[in-house]
Amino acid sequence: MDLERELRESLFRGEADSVTRLFHRHAARMVGFARRYVGDAATAEDVVADLFERWLRHPPRVREHERLGAFLATSVHHAAVDWIRRERAAQGVPPRVAADPLPDRRRKRNWGVAPGGDLQVRLATALEQMSDSDRLLLETHYGRALTPEECCSLMRISRDAFHQRLHRARMRLSELMNAAGGSL
Repeated sequence: MDLERELRESLFRGEADSVTRLFHRHAARMVGFARRYVGDAATAEDVVADLFERWLRHPPRVREHERLGAFLATSVHHAAVDWIRRERAAQGVPPRVAADPLPDRRRKRNWGVAPGGDLQVRLATALEQMSDSDRLLLETHYGRALTPEECCSLMRISRDAFHQRLHRARMRLSELMNAAGGSL
């Protein structure tokens, strides 16, 4: 039995030691994913540490058929979004409305684009204007290189819906980039 399957099955059974094994095997990957949302490594480490602390108190239960990568991506996404909401509330910043086309320029995010150019600004602005689900889809499939199956599991959608939504998200990103004065 491979290590990933064994780990997934022990998480499915709710075994407490599986959280420790999960941490040693996947914490660095999870921090990298969290960094895409919160912007810096130190904060991403805090988000993942908080998540593991919760899991040590209440071990997560992975569905028997669920892919471990998709489970981790979903968990980190939710933990990062919760952290962002708490931080915004602590700073007195109102919650971001998904339909709001104006980006929040008070915080800078690292979207994985090399620094030092107008392209980075246009891309970050375009991504900020996209819905959370479109951004998650693009980041997981392209930024984190999850397979279509893992993305489908993460988003809880069919493969056909995945391809349709991915196509539409790419089209929206292209339109936003063109409106900002450049394209990808």
